[in-house]
Amino acid sequence: MSMSMSPTSERNESVMRTCTPFGRVRNDDSKLGLTKKILKQQKNPVEQQKNPAKKQVQKVEVPKNLQDLKSIVISLERRPDRMEGCSTRLTEHCPWLQHEYFRASDGRKDIIGQDEVTARWHTGHNVEYQKRRAIRKGWDDLDTYVVRELDHSAGERGCSSSHIRAWRHCLETCSSNEPLLVLEDDAAPTADFTEVLGRALTALPQDAHVLYLGYSQAADWKREITPDLVEAEYVWTTVAYMIWPAGARILLDRLPIDQPVDNWMATVCAQGGIKSYCVRPKVIRQADAWNVNSDVGHSDEMYWGPCSDIQHSDGPGTEEHATGNAELAEEERTAVFFGAELGSSDSDDDMS
Repeated sequence: MSMSMSPTSERNESVMRTCTPFGRVRNDDSKLGLTKKILKQQKNPVEQQKNPAKKQVQKVEVPKNLQDLKSIVISLERRPDRMEGCSTRLTEHCPWLQHEYFRASDGRKDIIGQDEVTARWHTGHNVEYQKRRAIRKGWDDLDTYVVRELDHSAGERGCSSSHIRAWRHCLETCSSNEPLLVLEDDAAPTADFTEVLGRALTALPQDAHVLYLGYSQAADWKREITPDLVEAEYVWTTVAYMIWPAGARILLDRLPIDQPVDNWMATVCAQGGIKSYCVRPKVIRQADAWNVNSDVGHSDEMYWGPCSDIQHSDGPGTEEHATGNAELAEEERTAVFFGAELGSSDSDDDMS
C-alpha cells in the first residue's frame, strides 16, 4: 500500500514505511492512517499527467489484428465514476477500441457459491513466488513471507466471480481463434498501447491462452519471444488481459477458484495448465496506486495489517506507521467491494 500527499512547505524528516501487496516494505514519507475519503480526494496520478490544452492527439494506424478486438470493462454498478474514468482513458489513448460495460459481481450482495469461489485460501503457493521475486530483486527479507490460511474478503470473491463470468462471456461471444480483452475499471493504457500491442500479437505463438497487457512480474520469464513479448510463469494482477476461448474453457474446467483470482490464474500457468504471455513493457497500468480508491479488500493485506510483527532488511516500522495501517485495515474490513487488483509495483517490474 503506497500513499502520498501533496508536498508541503515543510517535509517531515521521519520516513514511514508501508507494506506492498507482496509483503515488501517500502520507504514512504507520506502520512499514514488516512481514511478512504481523504485518499479519494487526492488527485489521480494518471489525471495529473494530463494537459488537454497542450496535447494534440496523434492519429495512429490501427493494425489489422486489432481492428475487430472485442473488449469489456468490469465495473460495479454503484461505481459509475470508475467506469466513466476508464472510458475517458481508453478514448484518449485507443479511441478505436470498442469497449462494453460488464457488470462486476458484488461480493457484498451477490450469491457466489463455493463451487465457484472458496471461502478460504492457503497462501503457500503465492508465498513461494513472493520469495522467488524477493531473491530475483535482491531483497533480504525472506523470513517475512509466512504461509497462512485466510478468509477471502467479500471483494476478492466478487472479483473472482466477475472474471469467471467474463470467461463464460468469452465462450459465448468469441470464435475459437478470437480473443476477448478483459479490463478492470482502473485500466490506464499507455501512449504506445496500439503500436506495441499490435507487434506483440503478430509474434504471439498459436498456443497462447492468455496475454497479459498489465501485470506485476514474480518469477523470471520463461523465454523471450521478441523484444515486445515474453512467456510468463507467474505474474500478478488482472487489470488487463486477453483470453482466448480455449483458455477460458480450461480455467472454467478447473473451478473453484481457491485463492485471489490473479494468484489462481498464475498458479494454473505455473503448473502448465495454460500458456500465458506478457506484452513487454506493459501497455496497461493502473490508474491509482495500490489500494487507493480501490473497491477490493485484500485478505493477505489484512494479515500483514499494521506490519508491526514484520522485520525487513531496511529496518523495523514505527508505532505511528503500525497505528495508521491498523486504522486502514479496520476500515477495509467494514467496506470491501470489487475494484483494482494488485498492481502497485509497476516500478519493480523487470524489462528483461
